[in-house]
Amino acid sequence: MKTAALLTLGLLFLAPLARATGPATLIRLYEEEILAHDLYVALGEKFPDVMPLQNIPHSELRHREALAAVLKADGIEVPKPQEGHRFVTAGLDETFAQWLADGQKSVADACRAGVRLEDHDIAELRQAQTDFPAHKEVLAQLEAASNNHLRAFHRNLTARGGAYTPEALPAADFKAILAGTGGTNGCGAACGLTGCGPGVTPGGKGLGTGNGKATNKGQKRD
Repeated sequence: MKTAALLTLGLLFLAPLARATGPATLIRLYEEEILAHDLYVALGEKFPDVMPLQNIPHSELRHREALAAVLKADGIEVPKPQEGHRFVTAGLDETFAQWLADGQKSVADACRAGVRLEDHDIAELRQAQTDFPAHKEVLAQLEAASNNHLRAFHRNLTARGGAYTPEALPAADFKAILAGTGGTNGCGAACGLTGCGPGVTPGGKGLGTGNGKATNKGQKRD
């Protein structure tokens, strides 16, 4: 039963990749940054001692700005969800609700939710670099930041006795990311304080050149 549920949610999260690429895919990538921010903020309020949940939302705001610039460059309007919805992309409201419920069960489950989200996000960003070569540079920088986030969440998960089996990335790729290095304590340039490295947005601004403001107030390193 548990395995079936995981597969269902995984397919829900990744389903649009099976369709033709276009505005809907870029909008989805943009909304997934909102999903990540809002999920981490909500879980961070429940588990304030998990430092990535305090720091990383700041980075997610920078990532959302970068993808908003991508949308603008392609002449795509920033999505405006209908009343009662967080997202316009089909399935993301349900994914957010389920992952939030799962993550609130325990501190280890909150860390696992972070690993899981970054696992799926990295897989989508890798595919997007092939599908949207004009935006490859910024998408690659977002992938590098997500690698850092995954390492931070995974380190916190294992420190609490938890484990995670990759759902979206090949097992070898997942292992390689965990073995990689980058940034302070495995989380970029202290994710949430100065962003996640010197990435480049379509407007020429670094992803990590300013202090994004998240709706939580964590300012500690993970």
